[in-house]
Amino acid sequence: MIRPTSAAVVGLFLLAIGVARAAETTPSPLSVYSIHPKIDGPVLAVSALGATVPIFLQNKIVHRQCPCDGSEVNSFDRPVIANHSVAANWASHFVVSMAIATPIYVDYRHVGYSQPFKEDMMVYAEVLSIDTSINNLFRYSVQRPRPEAYRTQATDTGSFLSFDAGHVANTVAALSAASMTYNYRHGPSPWPWVLTGTVGLSEAALRSAAGKHFYTDDILGIAVGSTVGILVPLLHHRSKAESSVMLVPDNKGAQLVWHRVF
Repeated sequence: MIRPTSAAVVGLFLLAIGVARAAETTPSPLSVYSIHPKIDGPVLAVSALGATVPIFLQNKIVHRQCPCDGSEVNSFDRPVIANHSVAANWASHFVVSMAIATPIYVDYRHVGYSQPFKEDMMVYAEVLSIDTSINNLFRYSVQRPRPEAYRTQATDTGSFLSFDAGHVANTVAALSAASMTYNYRHGPSPWPWVLTGTVGLSEAALRSAAGKHFYTDDILGIAVGSTVGILVPLLHHRSKAESSVMLVPDNKGAQLVWHRVF
């Protein structure tokens, strides 16, 4: 099943939207992000490929096979092997889907289909694609059996992609990015972060209850998702104090001038 690396599909779609009108001479008062097409376009394209290509090459990349010995699992993670809740599995799919879709809807409600919306979505697409690319790097490099593989001695390649927890990372990344955008645009508020933490931990609990991920997979997923979800918006933040560097000729040649508006 294609995971919410549909994040990458969203990313490719948003690439066309976000780059279409990337740089305005006069930013909207609602604009909180600065987009540089020559940088952001390639970054999004490459990260989207990193998020999608491994899925189609999975059978060639994954070589790990059972038998899987539960005694090899550390004592902290070992209890998860007994978990196999079907309800928790379906609930986790719903949670991550809503976590990815809701910020898009909320952002549209706040700013409409405007230039700030396109900028927000460009940043959001980068968050999801970069996060998924990092998750794929861990999963396909480590090839850790899922908890259920120790119970069922599974043979399908998807059963050896436990580390890290992609659903958890996508959930936390999406909501962290949305929290950053909300705070930039509306001022500091703890509530988006409270929601991010609550939903992220809930998703982690569901994935472990379903027997899909160990606790350590969830912990790394939270770490990766929060890091990407915070850093990407932070690096794109349009500061009110704009600055620029210029090369200015003078009678001795030229000098670099840093200009900043306060």
